[in-house]
Amino acid sequence: MTQSKVSVLLEECRDQSQNCLYTSASLFIWQKHARLWRQFFVIAPIVIGAMASVLLVFQESSIALKSIASTLTVLASVFPAMFVALNLDMHVAAIARSATEFTNLRDRFRQAAKFNSESEFDEFREVFEVLMDRMDSARENSPAVPEWCFKLAQQKINSGDYSHDL
Repeated sequence: MTQSKVSVLLEECRDQSQNCLYTSASLFIWQKHARLWRQFFVIAPIVIGAMASVLLVFQESSIALKSIASTLTVLASVFPAMFVALNLDMHVAAIARSATEFTNLRDRFRQAAKFNSESEFDEFREVFEVLMDRMDSARENSPAVPEWCFKLAQQKINSGDYSHDL
């Protein structure tokens, strides 16, 4: 009877490790894209503002060029507000923390399956429950992953990018 409990718990450890793999891969993909968006929102207003300045330098600028320069100036001033409104800076840091935590949990569940499954059931269950408490905390503190990130993670994992068969 105890052996069947151990095998069920062993399978659950493997399942949780797999869940963590998909979650961490999704989060790392999202983090990469969020970092690119943050860079865009920081660099774009600088470039747009520089373009507007160049257009205004010409004293004999036409009304059309002055209108374009004004529009570019307004556009450049909107970017920082959009950056703050979208909370992009927080997302990058929160996503990175969550991705790291799920990667660590993936490894811990895998190690529990390999090393603690040989222990007595109660000892193995205790290790598992500690890991599940960490998993609950990670889930509570993790931002919801967009569906497109999960789909990309599935493709990456299915292509063998995360395989340990080296």
